[in-house]
Amino acid sequence: MKQVITEEMKIHEEWYKEAADMTMEKLPEFLRHLTEDYQHDYGTICHALSAGAVATAWAMDKTPCAGITGFQAGFVMWGFIQHWQYPHNCCGLRLLDMDNLLYPQYEDKFHTISRDTWEKVQKEAAERIAESRRQHENYLLKMEQYKKEMEQFLVNVKQFELQHPEYPKYEDNPEFYQHLGAGTVEQHEEYQKKVESGFLFEPRKPYDTSAHAAVMQHWKDIVDGKIPFGLRLED
Repeated sequence: MKQVITEEMKIHEEWYKEAADMTMEKLPEFLRHLTEDYQHDYGTICHALSAGAVATAWAMDKTPCAGITGFQAGFVMWGFIQHWQYPHNCCGLRLLDMDNLLYPQYEDKFHTISRDTWEKVQKEAAERIAESRRQHENYLLKMEQYKKEMEQFLVNVKQFELQHPEYPKYEDNPEFYQHLGAGTVEQHEEYQKKVESGFLFEPRKPYDTSAHAAVMQHWKDIVDGKIPFGLRLED
């Protein structure tokens, strides 16, 4: 029987203590224990994954090929953060130690960005502007095609209504002729039956995936050299 646990029970605090003393020999059983001996809830599974990752790092660090320095440990941390949580990040990441708010010499950490980061942000903004413009141009082409398909659909649906008097008329219930997006299980089952029967659906209206005007202007300001959010470049 799996033990039912919650975050309020604070069992995970012991996992982290055990993880800090982990070895390669004990690691397999520790990971099995975390994944098989508990009935996790929304929060405890997060602690289990985190403790397992920390334990693995400590165990590997105790092998002859490891013994890493503090600087290397920081590199490991950033490697995990980037590849686990931010695999598509383009401009860099920053971890702020809020304890540094207690010391005046760390003011710049909260108000500045590096020149290297700023150059990456400008480059990414320019690329996103270009991509957004391509997306909007593609949307306009699809809209022209959609208008033609709708004209033909309005002709075809009249004949379809004559052949299927069991269905409501399009003008009375246009939603009945539209493709289903989100819906209940029952709605999806009914929709699938309509698809398999050769039902005449209204053409799908294209969606403009380009950026909002306010976002585009923000990107343009960045490309023009306006650093956002009151930040300044590091001296």
